[in-house]
Amino acid sequence: MLIATARHTVLRLRSANPIPASRISALSSPRISQRYALHNTARLCSRVSPVHKFHATELLGATHRSTARHAHRDRKLSQRFNDIPKNYILYGILGINGVIFAAWTYVQMFQGTTYISRPPSARWLARWLQDNFINSYENLRQGRFWTLVTSTFSHAEPGHALLNGLTFWFLAPTALAVLGNAHFLALYLGSGVFASLASLAWNKHRNYHSHGASGAIYALASFFAFAVPNARFLLFFVLPMPAWACIGAIGCFDVYNAFTRRFPSLDSAGHVGGLTAGALYWMMRTRFRLL
Repeated sequence: MLIATARHTVLRLRSANPIPASRISALSSPRISQRYALHNTARLCSRVSPVHKFHATELLGATHRSTARHAHRDRKLSQRFNDIPKNYILYGILGINGVIFAAWTYVQMFQGTTYISRPPSARWLARWLQDNFINSYENLRQGRFWTLVTSTFSHAEPGHALLNGLTFWFLAPTALAVLGNAHFLALYLGSGVFASLASLAWNKHRNYHSHGASGAIYALASFFAFAVPNARFLLFFVLPMPAWACIGAIGCFDVYNAFTRRFPSLDSAGHVGGLTAGALYWMMRTRFRLL
């Protein structure tokens, strides 16, 4: 993933049009922020979801005792989760990626040696990483469905880990501020699963395996591009362009590469899956009000 975005980009609640630059500086005001926030915090209020509206009806209260109490409790739990400092989520995800990358680095220290000559710790760790942090048909056949998620935290190459880490660092803080902890994780982890399934579905006739956070990060970028299409993205962290143009170009390249396999080391099917997941999340949240 080779794009970055301004750290102060904010998404509208009901419109995909870009926010005028003259109003961005005023977003620190709670009154102004209410118009754009997509989540509940102590200072920012969100729209009530259709599910909560349904729970509040007299019909449901007449047929389900203590429904209002449970709905209130659910809102309190969601509020408490969103009140967790967002840096915990940001650094937590980066930390998990760092630990798994360190584990792969240790295992790769013994490449080129015979299996018997490797220390038991390296042999066990290599098997554990393959069983728990690789997206593959073999792992799914063995019932390790969690690898659809955990493979998005797995990077074995330094360049891959660095590029995904930098892109996540640019995109995630703004997404966390706008969506809140719960919805951010729903988008990030759900898109990771969607990208993993897309990768396996496209490469079903091959002994294929993949890992990396690119699919989930592409989903964050796609969500931004649909919500604020004229936001400035930096392709390769240098070339500025509108979000819609940047994501459109990346999508076209990955569709092309998925068919031609000109760059077989890239999981282009997973990338397209991530872009699609971000767009679907935006549609469900802003158009259909399902989230």
